[in-house]
Amino acid sequence: MIKDKLKLTPFYDATKDVFKSMLDLDISKLENNEKLNSEENVKVEIALIGDLSGTVIYNFPKSTTLNIVKTLSGMEFNDLDDFSSSMLGEMANIISGNAVTSLSEMNYKCDIKPPKITIGNSNADKDGSSVDMFLHSNVGEMCEHICLSQNI
Repeated sequence: MIKDKLKLTPFYDATKDVFKSMLDLDISKLENNEKLNSEENVKVEIALIGDLSGTVIYNFPKSTTLNIVKTLSGMEFNDLDDFSSSMLGEMANIISGNAVTSLSEMNYKCDIKPPKITIGNSNADKDGSSVDMFLHSNVGEMCEHICLSQNI
């Protein structure tokens, strides 16, 4: 299990860059936020393969999802649907692709698989082998659940 901050930094930096470029928003890290477990959310799971393998699960609470969709589309939504979850899936895909590009600059050859998107109340399984990175922006909070192993 990778808990090395150097290997986690690309995910934070990529998220920061994507939020800035797509939403014109800054993000910051939070210590913890159990609220993410308590409301309906969109989870986007991206599998990594290569020198590092595992998953990154992007957990967006309903309120954050609806605020992001409103910011990107200019339309108001009241419920999570295929459109909103697809939009979050694409954002997570871009974030992961950018993170993998940064990892390649650190000599890790990795690739990402297509996102798996679910809508529900459950959070990622907590087995002690992952790192949760809680993030805050003006549209709400989110969590990146990172569980990667080094294969080289």
